[in-house]
Amino acid sequence: MKRRPKIDQKLAANTLRVLAAAAITKAKSGHPGIALGAAEIMYELFANQMNTSPVIGNYFNRDRFVLSAGHGSSLLYATMLLCGYKGINMNDLKHFRQIDSRTPGHPEPSLLRGVEVSSGPLGQGIAMAVGMAIASQKMADLVNTPTTKLINNYTYCLFGDGCFEEGISYEAIAVAGRLKLNRLIMIYDYNSIQLDGKVSDSTTINTTRYFKSMGWNVVICLDAHNFKMLKSAFSKAKLCKNKPTVILAKTTIGYGSVNANTNKCHGSPLTPEQLVELKKTLKFNYDDFTIPASLNGVAKYVADRTEKKVIEFNNKLTRLERSNPDLYKKIIDIVIRKKFNFNHRWFDPASFPEKESTRKVCGNLFQAVAQNNQNLICSIADLSSSTMMKVKDSTKITAKDWEGQNLDCGVREFAMSAINNGIVAYGAMKAIGSTFMSFSDYNKAAIRLAAISQIPSINIYSHDSITVGEDGPTHQPIEQLWSLRLIPNHMVFRPTSSIDMVIAFEQAFNSKKTPVTIITSRAAFNQVNVSYETAWKGAYIVRSDSNHKVTLYASGSELPLALDVAKKLSVPSRVVAVNSLELFNRQSKKYKDTIFDDKKKVSVEFGSTTPWYKYVDLAIGVDSFGISGKPEDVQKRLGLTSGQIAGKINRWLEK
Repeated sequence: MKRRPKIDQKLAANTLRVLAAAAITKAKSGHPGIALGAAEIMYELFANQMNTSPVIGNYFNRDRFVLSAGHGSSLLYATMLLCGYKGINMNDLKHFRQIDSRTPGHPEPSLLRGVEVSSGPLGQGIAMAVGMAIASQKMADLVNTPTTKLINNYTYCLFGDGCFEEGISYEAIAVAGRLKLNRLIMIYDYNSIQLDGKVSDSTTINTTRYFKSMGWNVVICLDAHNFKMLKSAFSKAKLCKNKPTVILAKTTIGYGSVNANTNKCHGSPLTPEQLVELKKTLKFNYDDFTIPASLNGVAKYVADRTEKKVIEFNNKLTRLERSNPDLYKKIIDIVIRKKFNFNHRWFDPASFPEKESTRKVCGNLFQAVAQNNQNLICSIADLSSSTMMKVKDSTKITAKDWEGQNLDCGVREFAMSAINNGIVAYGAMKAIGSTFMSFSDYNKAAIRLAAISQIPSINIYSHDSITVGEDGPTHQPIEQLWSLRLIPNHMVFRPTSSIDMVIAFEQAFNSKKTPVTIITSRAAFNQVNVSYETAWKGAYIVRSDSNHKVTLYASGSELPLALDVAKKLSVPSRVVAVNSLELFNRQSKKYKDTIFDDKKKVSVEFGSTTPWYKYVDLAIGVDSFGISGKPEDVQKRLGLTSGQIAGKINRWLEK
């Protein structure tokens, strides 16, 4: 690697400022506050601290960076451009926030290589960075040897006051501190200003004491516009070997602009006249969208440094191939090919109980999957004994022992899902989290961000309906199932049989860009005997009378109820099991027309009915909150016994 070229670092930081601010001004939309305030931080990170992959590709041991304060995206794009990232050019900056641009208002990995995850909803980036650091540590435990440290990357995260105020940040910071993630370095853009005013208007926390109480190393950088202080802060962070580190980097929001150090510059673009004044203040004597020729060496230096790291990584692999071929194959399968093992033929339908709850079916299947995939982490939100989601033959991951597959997140559902997103986004890892379905509202925002980021994380929700009984309305999901189904790029399974569960797992483990949610029941019910070939289409006929006049559609534990209802109807009927509408919608029009034909159609599902009217003529379910009582009493009170439902349908047919 060649010696680092002499670069005017202040000019580099000011170039980033002007590029980012000019993009915002041209777009007439954006957030110049952080873009102007954190320029030195971003330059120091990308040009001097991080082992990134701007040209060569996303080699596995690269350092990861998460911009939790995603509204500062223009600064990220400007930094990537200066550092020579492949796939971004000056024209992209000029089209910041425009339709079909690779530079949207908040970063998206599907549009620009080098962006690890989508961010924007404040705080989630912190949790995803924690997940990436966990994945790195777990992967190191799987593939590193005493003589070969193949995985030793850092995870960096830049966050601001708004991120820190979100509850998910507190949850994730606690997990990171307990696990002593010493290769996690977070940089707090500590400017004390937010959108509506001063941070002190809403927050009086002693930040240093808080992080220390959570088991973090705290490094204070009193002036993050001073490169000497910044470099010293990063050096101190990397010296800490037993804790994660937060750098409290004191910055001036809107640095150099007319509205510096006020909330006015947080989300208000500079006018063209104010942009001119900014350049005068910064002594930046170049056109707006210009990288001075004296900075051309930055991109080559970053590329050369990365190339050296890639060569080191590949050389280690070559030596391993000779010295330890079994470990080499394992690494190639997991790290390079990102291979996961799943085969539906592992599971014999005859071995499934005739009557069982799908939470137990799910838990039993999961054991076989976990045993065959050491690169799988099961995140637990203090409910594993109820959701049945825990690797039985494995220990919990701790700061001293990373061999286990169970990650105890505590009662932190939102952080758990976002951490899982980070684990999966790291690459070559799968993460499954579970809790009660009514609590999916806590982590739905993380599922949505996984769908946007195209992260194929997995969530399992048990206790799926009013049949959970005595715990009452707070624990009886009503609207949750459809609110999950309505998330784009997201597959939801509510298995109606053990074979459905196998298919759900297969889809989850084969998915490359789509998160998968599996809904399971607390109640035991008769498992329908169906072939794999029949069930894999998402919806399929279970029972049919000749010349049927009405079709009943049911998911999960309502399927046996629908079968019983069919026997009591006054007309010939048909029953269709619906295990995944998303999977069904992928099928051919010809097949879909056989399932939803021109006969009367009725859905039977213990949840919100309105969305069903896209598919059916009559929807039977629950449009009020549940009731505390024995499951059978609740079902009867709500008019959902087989006799009550059959009577309702018969009366409807007579109209």
